[in-house]
Amino acid sequence: MVRQPTCPICRTQLPAKAVSESKFFPFCSERCRDVDFFRWSDGRYAIEESLDPARLAAEMLESEEKENQAES
Repeated sequence: MVRQPTCPICRTQLPAKAVSESKFFPFCSERCRDVDFFRWSDGRYAIEESLDPARLAAEMLESEEKENQAES
């Protein structure tokens, strides 16, 4: 069963047509969209994981290997 989408800020359930018709999707309103924007601009959202270039390269190689195996 597919769950109905909810606003990530206020958790209000969105109508099914909101995906295609709402200019604020995935938010329920302009207010919630603005709250999210201001949280990003204020630095409240952050990526906690450090971005190690060696680790990123290894993950890229792994994903390429998986793609090659899937194609075979």
